[in-house]
Amino acid sequence: MANQGNALSAKEIHKIIQLLAKTELTIRDIAERMSCSRSAIASINRRYGVRVYSGMRSVWRVRLPEVEYDRQRM
Repeated sequence: MANQGNALSAKEIHKIIQLLAKTELTIRDIAERMSCSRSAIASINRRYGVRVYSGMRSVWRVRLPEVEYDRQRM
């Protein structure tokens, strides 16, 4: 697992994308679970467009039912 200050592996990024897409966990909960910063989770969400918050912090919708992403973008 990644620690703060260390780069996330492709496998960890994939896991984060899955957690964003398929769970109701908050960004804070995902960051704690993956042992990384909240900003790293938010950055991955922005890059892959998994959740759309529409200006709200606690309400979101998942952009696609099954998030597809380009592994080469990692």
